[in-house]
Amino acid sequence: MKKLQTILPLLLFIYILAETILKANNIELCSSTGCALAGDLLKFNSTYLNYLGMAGALFLVVLSVFKSDIAKRLYIVVLVAMVIFESLLIASQINLNPEPCKFCLGVYTFLLVTLIATNLRVFLYILPSIAAIFFAFSILAIPKNKSLIKEDGVYLIASKTCPHCKVAKEFLDKNGVKYSVIDSKDINAFYFAKTLGIKKIPILIDKNGYKVRVLVGDKEIENSFLEKKEQPTKSVESQNQVEYAPKLNYGDDEGCSFSVTQESSCEEESRWI
Repeated sequence: MKKLQTILPLLLFIYILAETILKANNIELCSSTGCALAGDLLKFNSTYLNYLGMAGALFLVVLSVFKSDIAKRLYIVVLVAMVIFESLLIASQINLNPEPCKFCLGVYTFLLVTLIATNLRVFLYILPSIAAIFFAFSILAIPKNKSLIKEDGVYLIASKTCPHCKVAKEFLDKNGVKYSVIDSKDINAFYFAKTLGIKKIPILIDKNGYKVRVLVGDKEIENSFLEKKEQPTKSVESQNQVEYAPKLNYGDDEGCSFSVTQESSCEEESRWI
């Protein structure tokens, strides 16, 4: 058991070191999207996180050599801290992306096995905390790493209480436009709009291959479809076309405020989380 307290952290150090060297040469142990997402979410280069992991593993190796009670307690404290930290990373990845980083899962496995081999009682003590971390992330309305619009068609981001949304729906229904409604309280729809700087609903997304139109407000939607009816059909010169946001500077009378925490209001200013 004492040997495992030295061997496992040493293997972890070698494991992270190998990944760091490979990454320096544009090669990674894991090529999944989870790795890329994990790196993009950090406020700094992910390589620094590898350095932190190697430092922690090396520190555990050094502590395992000493036989004093202080060294043993410090070993447990550092190991538990690393397990909790890695639990947060893994929990966030699982809830943000369906394919978590396999390299991070490997590090997490090393840490859990080391803790179990070192002190099973401590592992059982912190197990509820680990479960609480994963549960907390699972109930948070965190936008997933997925496409809001997958297939071609017309989509309307709207609220049931927004009068401008009702006007837009009536217009589309009257003109025989088939569309799918996306609830404005959908967190993915909210962040889609926020990315484009849109603070009003209804928002219409018309996707046709690589060509995408984004319209904001019932008047803009009506005008755009009426103009489209009047214009003659034009041949498409390129398949890679994106027509984005013909107008985003709209008046207060063309849409309701966009919020995921309360019902949409046409009188109050837009509220962002």
